[in-house]
Amino acid sequence: MVVRIILFFIFANLGGAETVQYGGGIFLDAQDARNAGMGGYSISIAGGRNPAMLIHAQEPSIYFSSKDKFAGLSRVSSVSYLHYGMKQGNQSPIYISIVNRSVENIFDTRSAWLDNGNSTPEIGEINYYNIKDISQNELGLKVAFFRRYNSFVLGTCLKPTYTSLADYSAWGISGDIAALVQLFEKKMDITIRVEDIISINKWSTGRNETIIPLITAGGQIQLASLLLGIEMGSHVMGNSPLNYNAGFEFHQQDEIVIFRGGISHNHLFSVGIGLNLKMIQIDYAYLHPPKNSPFEPSQIVSVGIFLEKFDWTRGKITP
Repeated sequence: MVVRIILFFIFANLGGAETVQYGGGIFLDAQDARNAGMGGYSISIAGGRNPAMLIHAQEPSIYFSSKDKFAGLSRVSSVSYLHYGMKQGNQSPIYISIVNRSVENIFDTRSAWLDNGNSTPEIGEINYYNIKDISQNELGLKVAFFRRYNSFVLGTCLKPTYTSLADYSAWGISGDIAALVQLFEKKMDITIRVEDIISINKWSTGRNETIIPLITAGGQIQLASLLLGIEMGSHVMGNSPLNYNAGFEFHQQDEIVIFRGGISHNHLFSVGIGLNLKMIQIDYAYLHPPKNSPFEPSQIVSVGIFLEKFDWTRGKITP
């Protein structure tokens, strides 16, 4: 019943909505260090963009992630919980994540230009005392789950958001869908997903927006200690460029240190390192921008706590 009400709300507002190519970037920015270290490839649902990757969930866990984007120009943080359950002998995990993205000290120049009537900005018409600082804050919630049909997996994700920018605000909601097939004794995954397959963003000004869906296909293969992944996609409308993310993860069995690296369409390269401490996993990623970019590099730190292992250890040391 709740799903039907949500869908009715979305379709009722889509009729007068304006189509925009970019939006929902808060969830892209919320990638954790593991995904980002592999060039942005969605290797896991924790901080990733592919709900079908829930098939790799093995136990309940909590995740924390913090991103210092462009050397402090933007801050992105998230806390996530993976509920791992079994229903009629089948995996039934649910992933819930809360994300915050903020940008401070944005120059607001709307009142700075004192037009003399010729509608042409001139240096003498600028009142610098009228330039003020504003901020943008976004809050997002992601809820993901999946259904398995033999070797075929269908994942879905619901993403409500709230945005505040200066004197304006917006409420939005969007949804993703993904399919995955496991091959060669589950050593290879082939997947396709559609992000923002349906979306609406309603501003306090009365403007409604809907995001052009992004279709992405790719896969990954496990070769002993080496995991390779690649995905490519594009928006379904307009002259959208091809997006791509590719990376590797090297982790020898029973070793603590994990090495990662990758490339993408919007980063020259990324590298990462992880520490697998059984109960806790700590990951770090460094994202270097393209050579012609005016921005500084970004860094991400993530921590995952595996609750079953944590409870087992706590039981062992309890008097």
